[in-house]
Amino acid sequence: MTDDHQLNAVLAHSLLGTVAAIKGAIETVLAHQLDTSTQNSLLMMARRRLDFLREQLRDLALGLPDEVLTFLDDLRNDRALPETSPSD
Repeated sequence: MTDDHQLNAVLAHSLLGTVAAIKGAIETVLAHQLDTSTQNSLLMMARRRLDFLREQLRDLALGLPDEVLTFLDDLRNDRALPETSPSD
């Protein structure tokens, strides 16, 4: 896999997790007779996750956020380091 494909996989995984959380909250509200407080709590969580998703997609459309670049650089550096034994 090229670096672009690996990066796309990391971003897609993050975004899919967010979508799953939103979907789960909405499905729970629709499928169960919940008290108003619980419904509101789940819907507010879904709303916050949608805001996060919107920001991530906006950043993706504009280019990669600095924290993603830093994270990927750290991953590459960690993989490049030789493994050491406990006695080192």
